Amino acid sequence: MSIDLSQINKLLIVKISSIGDLVHASPVVPALKRSFPHLSIGWVVEDRHLQVVQGAPGIDEFIVVPHKQWRSGGLKWEAWRQVFRTGRELRDKGYELALDLQGLGKSAIWAWFSGARFRLGGHRVRREARLILYRIPVRTQGLHVVDQYLDAVRWLGAEPEPVEFPLFIPEEARQQAHQKLARLEIAPGTPFVSMNPSAGQERKRWAIDKFAELSDRIERDHHLPVVFVGGPGDLPLEARLKQLKQAPLRSLIGQTSLKEVMEVVRATCLHICGDTGTAHMAAAFQTPCVSLFGPTDPDRNGPYGQRERVLYKRPQCQSCGRKCRTYECLQWITVDEVLSSSAAWLQ
Repeated sequence: MSIDLSQINKLLIVKISSIGDLVHASPVVPALKRSFPHLSIGWVVEDRHLQVVQGAPGIDEFIVVPHKQWRSGGLKWEAWRQVFRTGRELRDKGYELALDLQGLGKSAIWAWFSGARFRLGGHRVRREARLILYRIPVRTQGLHVVDQYLDAVRWLGAEPEPVEFPLFIPEEARQQAHQKLARLEIAPGTPFVSMNPSAGQERKRWAIDKFAELSDRIERDHHLPVVFVGGPGDLPLEARLKQLKQAPLRSLIGQTSLKEVMEVVRATCLHICGDTGTAHMAAAFQTPCVSLFGPTDPDRNGPYGQRERVLYKRPQCQSCGRKCRTYECLQWITVDEVLSSSAAWLQ
C-alpha cells in the first residue's frame, strides 16, 4: 500500500487511552503537521483521559468516547446505541485516513466507524483488529514505543525529528495548581519534590511504606517539601501515608484535575513514581523523573529520554524467565537506591 499524505485533507488519530499511552502518541501530531501543514487532524479519545491531549496544538477536533457508559453498560442496548450514535457523528466528519495507534478491537472499531478509505494500524495490531486495519511495518525490537509511533508517521512520509510533546496546560489550571500548592505552604518558585505512589495495577506499585520513608528522609535530610499526587481512586494510599509518615503529609491526591496534575509535575524539581502516567508527563515536560519499574520493560515503556533514571531489577530475577510471575523484583528496589538516583536534584 502506498499513501500520499499531500493528497489527504482529513486524518484521524485513534488512541483512546490511557494517560501514559496518550502522552506517548502525542508527538505524532507535530511530526505530521510539520511535514503536512494542510492536514486537519482529529483524535478519538475516552472522556476520562481527554484532558491529557486537550488543547494540544495541531489537533483540530476531538471525538470523545463515553468510557463510563460503555464500560458499565457492557452489552446493554443503551451502551450500543451511544456507540452507534458517536460512530455516525464520526463518519459524517469525512475523514479520509484513520491511523490507529492502539491496535485493539476497541480502538479499531472507531477507525471502522470513521468510514475512512485508508485504515492503518501504526502499532502492534491484535488479532481482532486485523480485519479492519492495514498494519504499517514499524520497528519494535528494543525500540521505545514513542519511536515506534513515530516510525508510523515516517512510513507516511513525515519527518519525526525533533520529537515534540505538544501537551498544553491552560492558565486557569496553572493558577489552580499553584493555589493548591500554596495551601501546602509551597509558594511559586519554591523547589519541591512530587511523588505518585500509585500505578494502574497493584503489581506495578512500590510498597507504600517505602514511599512514606522516602518522603520523610527527603524532607528531613534535604529540607525539601514532598507533595503526593494521584487520583480519587488513590485515597486509600493517602490514608496509609498518613499512618506511616513521621512528618505531616502534604497531599493533593484526589484534589486535582489532570491538567492541574500536569502543572504540578511540570513545576516540581523532581518527580518520583512507579510505572504510571505521571512518569510520562514528567518526560514530556523534561522534568527529572526517577521511576521504579517491575514487570514492565522500561526500554519500551519508560519515561522517554530518561532511561538512565529508571530503577529496574527484573533482569536480576532468576525465577520468572521471560514472563514475570511473582512481581517481587519491584520491591527489591530500596529507599537508599532511590535516594542515590535522586541525589543530583536534592541539593
